[in-house]
Amino acid sequence: MFQGFFSGAEMVILSSNKTKIRHMARRGHKGAVRFLKIVETPEWSLATTSTGTNLFVIISSVFTAVWFENIFKENSEIWSILIITPFLLILGEILPRTIFQQKADDLALKIALPFKYISRIILPVTYLVFYTSRFFYNLIKKDSASQNLYISKKELELVLSINEKESDLEIGEKKLIKRVFHLFESNVSDVMVPLVNVTAISSKATVGKAINAINETGYSRLPVYKSRIDNLIGIIHPIDLIHIKDIDAAINPFIREVPYVPESTKAHDLLTLLQRTRNSIAIVLDEYGGTVGIITIEDILEEVVGEINDEYDDDKKQFIRFEENKFLVNARMEIENANEIMNIDIPKEDYETIGGFLLKLMGKIPKKGETVIYKDIKFTVRSSGKKSIHSIIVEIVDKRHKGPETAE
Repeated sequence: MFQGFFSGAEMVILSSNKTKIRHMARRGHKGAVRFLKIVETPEWSLATTSTGTNLFVIISSVFTAVWFENIFKENSEIWSILIITPFLLILGEILPRTIFQQKADDLALKIALPFKYISRIILPVTYLVFYTSRFFYNLIKKDSASQNLYISKKELELVLSINEKESDLEIGEKKLIKRVFHLFESNVSDVMVPLVNVTAISSKATVGKAINAINETGYSRLPVYKSRIDNLIGIIHPIDLIHIKDIDAAINPFIREVPYVPESTKAHDLLTLLQRTRNSIAIVLDEYGGTVGIITIEDILEEVVGEINDEYDDDKKQFIRFEENKFLVNARMEIENANEIMNIDIPKEDYETIGGFLLKLMGKIPKKGETVIYKDIKFTVRSSGKKSIHSIIVEIVDKRHKGPETAE
């Protein structure tokens, strides 16, 4: 029984949720307070459980051997080993360890008091074992065993759920941890810069045009497209053009390849990929291979540390005109501007952007490719995330429509 108690106590000390128990101790739970005193010195506590387990194994083995000698006379040692060993393993080790590990948090509150008194009984032996082992440990010049500094996700989530006054974490620290969790749940499509917000240059452009575009946009990495803007093929870096004297030279030799990633890629996986390949930008593709946006390391880090203004965070570019009556539009484009630019008539109510209008019209956050028609206007969702629409294709389907009065 005592062997099982110490074996189980060891599992409780190792497996119990210390964060949860600290929270209970703050609320005045006596069992939690007692248990925290035990785990304040984990080396000593584990030495106590180990000493107690082995001590009672020795005692039970000696008594069993003496008892069997009186019963069996001959071969008593063999009978003693054959019978007592399974009992010690099953009842003294395997069973209590399994039960105590499964119910570690509950049992931690119950074993604290008996552990305190039983450990006092074997204190002289524990003291001898602990300091003898410490002497030899220091003799061979090994570092002291360090405490486990890792904390599980469940423990962190518990910390975040604890009332602010009872938690050791500041509000800012809680927000940071929540953002890290959010990053691991976010797809690239939730973080990327939609294509409508990207200024790119044709692969047929000259060095001179590329330099002018870089100067005008302020981009340090200028995306390059082939034939259509939704077919990005790489980037141009200003440093590659500095020493080129012929401004009429083609930019093709200077186009740098960057990774292509599906929009369903997890943001944290892409961050690892960009770090490993030493890239700072990637092109985001939809399921059909078309470009839906770009994403930079800054965009991913913003999910954790907040807004970082890089060159792609320019909200001035609100739309791209594909055809006379067909536009790729930023979902954040204001209704008033959209009506004026595309010569359409979207009512302005309790929303201010085209994205807000579609959310109310469709009654949900639509997925990419979903379409809705309002009067003479066909709206197709080009890209969207879990919480918002990113970009929309607006097509005026009425042939009698005169087209937009204002071009980009």
